[in-house]
Amino acid sequence: MRLLVVNADDLGYDPEIDRGILEAHARGIVTSATAMVETRFAAAALASAPATLGIGLHAVLDPGATREEAERTLRRQLARFVALRGGPPTHLDSHKHAHAAPAVLDAVAAVAAAADLPVRALDAAMRAALRARGVPATDAFLGDAARRPAWTLEALLGALAAVGEGVTELMAHPGHAPSHARTSFGAEREVELRALCDPAARRGVADRGIRLVAYDAARAILRAGAGRP
Repeated sequence: MRLLVVNADDLGYDPEIDRGILEAHARGIVTSATAMVETRFAAAALASAPATLGIGLHAVLDPGATREEAERTLRRQLARFVALRGGPPTHLDSHKHAHAAPAVLDAVAAVAAAADLPVRALDAAMRAALRARGVPATDAFLGDAARRPAWTLEALLGALAAVGEGVTELMAHPGHAPSHARTSFGAEREVELRALCDPAARRGVADRGIRLVAYDAARAILRAGAGRP
């Protein structure tokens, strides 16, 4: 079985990014998004996201924080997410992958294990570290924020052709050019949006026998991988 979570990062960052993410879900292959919750656009973004789109927390953390500092920040943002969305996130990841820092990863793993939330694993070492702490993580991860854009249509089709057995997360950054956010990753979001919405992407999913899911649909499989009932 090949299950694929196509996650759009940065919901709540900018209204034009949010608009593109919702388009990538409505017209493309995006099944999931992760939301920033302490921006001025977060409330509107979470309110407008349909129930069919799985929503996780895109935690904004300081990679230089101590474990205690990171844990406090994460718990505050989780509480804010619940207040805005009316329920817990489907999973956790972090802005600019701050949770790759060891102390921050310890904090994220502790909070996620207590809440039974999957966490994005960037590589095999992080996957093993999370699962050893009882935290669910996918079997594979596809995406590279250093590539601008990460997903042209050609690159996306190549990635889909390589999706293997188990649960894979594909990280994407679709959107329209930001109207408010100060980010160097702007026009590239429109390239990714076009690729994710191209009919060839959905054909690539079908040809490979891939089932598109959000994190909540894969939860039982991910729990088993982390040794949880």
